Amino acid sequence: MSDTVRCPDCGATNAANATACKQCNFPLGAPTPPVAAPPEPAPVAVVPVEPAPAGASSSAGAEPLANASKFDPGPRPRPVRRTRPDAMQPVQMQLWLFVGAAVVLGILYFAAQGFWDSNAVPVTGARPEQQQRADLARRTLEQDSLNVAARLELANVLYDTGNWSEAIVHYRSAERLEPKRATTVVDLGVCYYNLGQFAAAESLFQHALSLDRQQVFALYNLGIVAEAQERWDEAMDYYHRALQSNPPEGMKAPLQEHLQAVMTKAGKTAPPLAPK
Repeated sequence: MSDTVRCPDCGATNAANATACKQCNFPLGAPTPPVAAPPEPAPVAVVPVEPAPAGASSSAGAEPLANASKFDPGPRPRPVRRTRPDAMQPVQMQLWLFVGAAVVLGILYFAAQGFWDSNAVPVTGARPEQQQRADLARRTLEQDSLNVAARLELANVLYDTGNWSEAIVHYRSAERLEPKRATTVVDLGVCYYNLGQFAAAESLFQHALSLDRQQVFALYNLGIVAEAQERWDEAMDYYHRALQSNPPEGMKAPLQEHLQAVMTKAGKTAPPLAPK
């Protein structure tokens, strides 16, 4: 029998007859009390873990996974975006976009139509058809103030309804945009003549004639101005030149009548020849 006994707890050497370890006071020689078996743990789901890197130490008391070297989780699944059950198909969405755009355009059109109707400028003495022409011309000019055709259309309506002062404004605008248009200058001169401004009217008729030497309306109107001022020879000359400038069929008879009347007032028996 050995004279010493090793402490089962701390491993210190003690005398064989020692009842307790001199190092840790662990009881020696006493029978080991029974230990109850630990309760069986409830089953839990096993979560696979990645194997620890080589050289890393396990935490104290942790048992290594028996099949860690064989576990391979495989490629991880990518998340999938859930499709809403009320999502529109492409064709259905395009159809609704088209319908919506058409509705919006219709609303805008009727709103603009109502705005134009409520803000239309009435033309004094205009018939419904003339008022519509004036309104359309004004709408066009609101979008494009440099539109010569719309400017002349509005001026013509104002001219035909006797609103000569207003017509002058638009004829002037058209002339500035297209200064070589002789017919615009003639119409502008007629407006001044109708307002009793004969000198301005004659100057404009002469200007139109400088743009077109065969401008029959300018020649006719110059004859009218000269006749009104009893300048008989000038009047006969302009009427004669107008007859030689291939006037419209409806102008020939009035020209001949004016020429005959001036000849009678001037005591002439035959019209003078037009200067070449």
